[in-house]
Amino acid sequence: MFFKSIVGCFLIFSVSNLLALESQNIDPFAVNNGEIPSKKEYSGALFKFNFNYPVSYEEPINTPWSKVTNGKKLTKEKAYDYIMALKKYIEPSVKTFVLDQEKWNKSLQKDWYSMLWAGENVDLTGWEGREAIYGTYTGQIQPASVYKDFGLTVPVRNYAAIYYDKVAAYTLHEVFKKCDESEDSCIPSVNNDEAQFKEGAIIIKAASASATPEQWPVLEGAAKWKIYRKPFDMNGTIKDKPPVVTDTRVTIFDIIIKDSVAAPETGWVFTTLVYDKNAKGDNAWDKMVPLGAMWGNDPAVNSAQNPKEELLETYINPKAPAYAKVTLGYGLRLSGPFDIAVKYDVKVNGKTVKKLRSSSCMSCHGTASFLPKSYNMVTPFYPVESIKNGIWTMYEPGSKIWNQWFQNRWGNIPQSEEKDVIALDYSTFLEQVLMNYAADYSHDNNLKNYSIFEKWRKFKRESRSH
Repeated sequence: MFFKSIVGCFLIFSVSNLLALESQNIDPFAVNNGEIPSKKEYSGALFKFNFNYPVSYEEPINTPWSKVTNGKKLTKEKAYDYIMALKKYIEPSVKTFVLDQEKWNKSLQKDWYSMLWAGENVDLTGWEGREAIYGTYTGQIQPASVYKDFGLTVPVRNYAAIYYDKVAAYTLHEVFKKCDESEDSCIPSVNNDEAQFKEGAIIIKAASASATPEQWPVLEGAAKWKIYRKPFDMNGTIKDKPPVVTDTRVTIFDIIIKDSVAAPETGWVFTTLVYDKNAKGDNAWDKMVPLGAMWGNDPAVNSAQNPKEELLETYINPKAPAYAKVTLGYGLRLSGPFDIAVKYDVKVNGKTVKKLRSSSCMSCHGTASFLPKSYNMVTPFYPVESIKNGIWTMYEPGSKIWNQWFQNRWGNIPQSEEKDVIALDYSTFLEQVLMNYAADYSHDNNLKNYSIFEKWRKFKRESRSH
């Protein structure tokens, strides 16, 4: 699943808390969250923020991936070659991004762009901002037990960096075309399909793990990134601790692409590479191997009722490392190691289920939507009925309402049938930054709509734990 950064713990705010939140003024152009290491802590180059988005769109032609599909829908037989074509296409610049942090930070990072409204900490939404060294965002936390069969001895958190290529960044231009840094003004535009990505758009996300190779042997030889973050425990970030420079290891690399030929029912192909220390290659980038691809939710396959029925719109590489398959999603649909598609100790029909595969890349991202003026989360990432005292009550797997999360929809069709909802074309990151914008809106309006954030914040906070 392409980007779900879910942070913190749900709090009932006192009057003093509300006054503190009311004083927050969010900078949509912030490069980072303001926590910058001293030269003594870190003497290298820091993350640069490129939001000089392209103002015109030019559709890519004769692309390597289009030669794989040859004008037809993607199939499982073609999926491996499709993933490798994408990897090779982005390799010239992205290989540096993965392998050489200092060189990437000092480079022009030509044709790769970052997101507005994502730099600062945002109290109302629980967003922890972009860290200063490599522009990463805090991700999910998993207990060691998830990977106990693969040697993990400590809880692990991931830190993700996300970039948009020049085709994808044209859509960011459309969404943020009213933004003017000189006037400190940035009002997003999404009412007229601005959020719909153009054909050929590519978005990448690399996620690094907090564990060391000694703590998790599968990471031996993985690319190393330094980041600047506060420590964490299973409850989330430890707020009263200072940030520290921390070594992390690159574990997954997602490439998603708008390709309506390969994916005529959704418009998108989600692909995931994972680190395999035993793979052939000269470096850690070479050893990022396909875990799989997904171009639809296989709505005709009820995996709860027919668990052995073959999926036709997900491909899982049989030679992918075994640790990466532990967290595959519902019915073994594609989901990467840090995507939390598997929920633990949840309730279904009044009974506790120890392990439930509850999501997938596309079922999660397919919920991305926005309701103007309400600034509320429209559809949860999971088929969850309620969350109470940290216990998730899930809809019955395979039921009609559960299956709503596993349909094929075009990116301008929201899952919710609520009036005026705007679909965000499978971009959960865009959904997040619109919430950050809404938090700033609340500040400017004396928090008159503060209460609408409570449901969203509680869901995001609770989502971090299993």
